[in-house]
Amino acid sequence: MKYLSLAVAALLLSACSTTINADTTSKSLRQTIVPDALAQTYDELQYAPATRAGDMLYLSGVLAIVEDGETSIEPAIERSFDEIEMILAEVGADWSDVVDVTSYTTDLDAHLGPLWGIKAERVAAPYPSWTLIGVDRLYGGDGAIIETKVTAYLPNR
Repeated sequence: MKYLSLAVAALLLSACSTTINADTTSKSLRQTIVPDALAQTYDELQYAPATRAGDMLYLSGVLAIVEDGETSIEPAIERSFDEIEMILAEVGADWSDVVDVTSYTTDLDAHLGPLWGIKAERVAAPYPSWTLIGVDRLYGGDGAIIETKVTAYLPNR
């Protein structure tokens, strides 16, 4: 009887996990988001600027890169926010749909003020969760100072 109970439990667990896997791996629930302006990057680097899975939108990290000759980091941060907004707009979303943000920065002390200043201009209440992490370097060379990863919730769209 003990072995029969274990076999029945294993069969039920197996059926549950199969059902869960079948529902969550449906190709129709997953969509790669590539705005025209990022198509070349998508092809060359072979990563999606964003992926939609059901009601959730996951943006890949967007870099703020200080260009040669720039004496301030604000333009780099502004360009990164522009790119985030372009990707969100591709699916009809904006900052009000964003629920979670993680930013990685190569200098917490120097970058926090400018990042938060631009965030204050672009992101209105209710504010998303936001985590800021210090790192020693980012992809994109010496000018890459901040990388921001965004998650948005898009029900009924």
